[in-house]
Amino acid sequence: MSDTIHCPRCPRGKLHSFRRVNAKEEKHIASVYPKKGAHGFWRCEGRTGSGQCLWVQPYYNQADGFDLPPSFS
Repeated sequence: MSDTIHCPRCPRGKLHSFRRVNAKEEKHIASVYPKKGAHGFWRCEGRTGSGQCLWVQPYYNQADGFDLPPSFS
């Protein structure tokens, strides 16, 4: 399942597809996200100038989003 949401890292002016994080991404997020772990996080499926977008955020809560490390490209 995916949804379209604005991504602060991808080209502005259009919405981008987001999908639920996978198990590997969820494990990393739970280790670094101080609030409630990785439950409910979604990842942008867009492309940036440097490859696949690394932005993750709780569903429709961009203020709590952040970039995954480059190893998740």
